[in-house]
Amino acid sequence: MLSVLITILPVFLILGAGYFIGRIRYLPDSVADGLNAYALKVGVPILLFLAMYRLDFSRAFDWQMLLSFYVGAVFSFYCGIIISRAFWGRRPGESVAVGFCAVFSNTLLIGFPIAQLVFGDTILAPVFGIVALHASLLYTLGMTTMEFTRQDGRPLMETLKAAFTSVMANPLMVGIVIGLLFNLFNIPLFGALENALDMIKATAIPVSLMGIGIALNRYSISKEFAETIMVCFLAMFIHPAITFVLAYYVFDLDILFVQAAVVLAAMPPGMNIYVFANLYQRALGLAASTLIIGNVIGVFTIPLWLILLQSL
Repeated sequence: MLSVLITILPVFLILGAGYFIGRIRYLPDSVADGLNAYALKVGVPILLFLAMYRLDFSRAFDWQMLLSFYVGAVFSFYCGIIISRAFWGRRPGESVAVGFCAVFSNTLLIGFPIAQLVFGDTILAPVFGIVALHASLLYTLGMTTMEFTRQDGRPLMETLKAAFTSVMANPLMVGIVIGLLFNLFNIPLFGALENALDMIKATAIPVSLMGIGIALNRYSISKEFAETIMVCFLAMFIHPAITFVLAYYVFDLDILFVQAAVVLAAMPPGMNIYVFANLYQRALGLAASTLIIGNVIGVFTIPLWLILLQSL
C-alpha cells in the first residue's frame, strides 16, 4: 500500500500544489485558464500525436479490452440517469448531465501518468487505445441521450452533426488523427523536430495537473452531497468493477490489458463533466461538487485498485 501511494504521490502533489497556489492567491485565478489552454491546445495534443505516431496497433486496439471498459462506462452512465430520476427527482435533461458525471473518468490527465508511473511504458499502448476513443464516444453518447430526453433541444440529426464537428475540431482529436495518419503512412519526423516535440510533450501532464489544481478553487461543494457520493461510487467503483470482471474473468485478457482498462476506469471524473453540464446548463452544482469530492476520494480509492491490479 505504501509503495503504491509513494509511486502515485507526485500526481496528487502537483494537483495539491496547484490548489494551494490558487487558494492563497499566489498566482491570479486567470493563470488556470492559461495553463489549461496550453495543455489542451498544445501540450496534450502533441503528447497524443507522438503516442499515436509511435503506437503499436496490435497492442492498442484489443476489442475485448475496449468492450470491457466501455460496457462499464455505459452502465454507469445509465445508472446515474435512472437513480437521479428515481431518488432525487431530477428532470430528464438534468439526469443526463448527472449520468455524464458518472461516465467521464479523467483517463488522460490523471489516468495516463498514474498508469505509466505504476506499470511502466509497456502499458501505454493499450492506455492510448482507450484514450483515442474516449472523448468522441462518450460525448456522442451524452449528447445523443440529452437530445432524446430534453424537450427544448435541437433536432437529433442536427445535434449529432454538431457533436461530430465539435469532436473532430477538438485539438486532442486533431493530435490523435494526425498521429495515426503519420503512423499508417510511415511519415518520418526528422531528429530535431521530434526532439522538440518530445520537449513539449514532457510539459503536458504537469502543466495540466497544475492548471486543474488551481481551477478547483472556483468550485464549491454544493448541497447535493449525497447525490455527488452516488455519482462518485458509480464512476470509481462500479465502472472499474464491471471492467475488471469482464476483462479478467469473462474475456481472460492479458494482464496488461486488464491493468490498462481498470486503472483508467478507476480514475475520478474529469473537467469535461463540468464542460458538458455548462453546455446544457444542467446540474452545474453537482458537476462542480463531483470534481472536488471525486479527486479527494481518488487519493484513497486509486491505490486500492492499483494494489489489486499488481497482485494479478
